[in-house]
Amino acid sequence: MVKPEEILRSGPNQYICREGILEDLSPFLQSFRSPVAVTGYKSFEAFQNYTSLPSNVEVYQHDGYSTDTAIEKISQFASDADVIIGIGGGVMLDTAKSVADKLGLEVITIPTVVGTCAAATPLSVIYNDEGAFARVDYHFRTIHLNLVDPTFLLSSPIDYFKSGIADSLAKWYEAEAIIRNRKRNDLSIMVKVGLDHASYIKDILLEDSNAAIESMETNTVSISFTRVLEAVIPLAGTVGGYAGKYGRMSGAHAVHNGLSFIDETHSILHGQKVAYGILVQLLLEARTEEVKDLLPFYKSLDFPINVKDLNITKEQKQAMKIVAAHTIKPEESLRFIKAFEENDVIEAIERLEVLTDER
Repeated sequence: MVKPEEILRSGPNQYICREGILEDLSPFLQSFRSPVAVTGYKSFEAFQNYTSLPSNVEVYQHDGYSTDTAIEKISQFASDADVIIGIGGGVMLDTAKSVADKLGLEVITIPTVVGTCAAATPLSVIYNDEGAFARVDYHFRTIHLNLVDPTFLLSSPIDYFKSGIADSLAKWYEAEAIIRNRKRNDLSIMVKVGLDHASYIKDILLEDSNAAIESMETNTVSISFTRVLEAVIPLAGTVGGYAGKYGRMSGAHAVHNGLSFIDETHSILHGQKVAYGILVQLLLEARTEEVKDLLPFYKSLDFPINVKDLNITKEQKQAMKIVAAHTIKPEESLRFIKAFEENDVIEAIERLEVLTDER
């Protein structure tokens, strides 16, 4: 039987990136009679400050993680809907996609931040009620429509933008680690396309991220800003879509998932924890020089480079042990690189502490 992650998914059924595209949503909803929007509080406030929903759209505002409890509750509210509209960041979009999947409906995604590729990928990261990572759900349908408005996103929080850059940067380092020991000739064309996309994303982010952030600071839509937001949202989603099991999460996200079990890190954005995970993964692979090469870029964007940057200031050794114990679990994505022991991860974290102290 074919596993969901082995199915090629090129991206949303429809994708539009255009300045002002959100100013009038009614043309996109003409074929639906009972739309329900799933959104947060801050995200919906930002959305309403820019535009509005047609009067026939019911709104459910969710405050929390994408959990089974929330998905069930929202699904009951939206039981008569014929389309779900997700408005928000990664958590809200993942929640909306899961509700749509549960109800067997199409989903429209409208990102309010440039934080992850969630607006373009047919999967959801699910957490437990305490906010710890639980699993990834792959959905039956691709996204019906993804609307990206650069003008709207220009005023979104810069911290989320930086988080999206970090999360997307991991696409290359995680995918490349999975396929490194395989001969390129053994990989399908689609896997190679996914890997090429990951490399292209890395190049865009390293070249344009600082200029893109400057665009946000000056409130000016620039080529660099649009390049980075499209690298983060639609393009990043195609890495796993084309490469399948060779383009999925591996070491960096496994470290992120381990960090989710440390309460102090819950205030740290997803991509920031993934950024830290990239460095730990590289040290697990004994790629110290690549870590050194990345550190100036990390510092320019204020990415976390040690446990203190993750708000872990007390009982650091115990925190390292908790993270490591989860990271090496058989069901975790680190296994896609190779098998590691708990001490391997702890030692990599400790080496990163020493390395960053030296710089």
